[in-house]
Amino acid sequence: MVKKLSQTGLYYIDSNTENQDVVRHARNKQFCVISLADGVSGCKEAKSGAEIASGAITNLLLKKGDYFLEFEQEQVAQLVLSHILFELKKCAENTAENIEEYSSTVASVLIDKKRNRMLCFNLGDGMIMASGRGKCRILSMPAESKNGYVTTTINAYKMVSVRMFDIEFVDSVVICSNGAWKQMFNKSRMKPEIFNLLVNNEYDRLKTFFTGKKCSDDCSFISLNIRQIERRKRIS
Repeated sequence: MVKKLSQTGLYYIDSNTENQDVVRHARNKQFCVISLADGVSGCKEAKSGAEIASGAITNLLLKKGDYFLEFEQEQVAQLVLSHILFELKKCAENTAENIEEYSSTVASVLIDKKRNRMLCFNLGDGMIMASGRGKCRILSMPAESKNGYVTTTINAYKMVSVRMFDIEFVDSVVICSNGAWKQMFNKSRMKPEIFNLLVNNEYDRLKTFFTGKKCSDDCSFISLNIRQIERRKRIS
């Protein structure tokens, strides 16, 4: 149901720096959540910041999914980011570090299995895509890297992309870090081999695609097979 990969880039291997991407997922009877956070290079606590952000948004959406699917987009952005910042501030105070040292991007998808609804949240340069009925579609585009919108940016909620979708015709959804999606596209067009993998839900083969690449940046993705969820729901 969930497939994931987080591969350290050559640049970070050469500089003896840890992989700063974090992927998470969680589920209960009604909701499934997948999340990906990418710590900002150059920040002392980038990995910790990504761990906190991804954990905070995953737990919040899982517990309060009913509310968030009814809120306006700006409300979702404000509430989610205020919760992430609360958790970051607690950690920064405990370590006497500046909160900016915990900066990261963060993206998350909430699936409501009962109402067949999906919420996509994206801050930064990640990308969210969905496939179904032989088509692949970008649900949330990455922000331009030069703008540098991250969890600790002032008024970052104004830069968040929040979108709601019905999932009737969606087979799977995937979140990709900027290091990953840049390998999946040739300029502005998705590579044909990647398109075929996504529309056929072949995420194990997508892992093989990345592990065969020598990427300078960290490459991470996390996918969720929605049809598999539905089959399990019918069986139970």
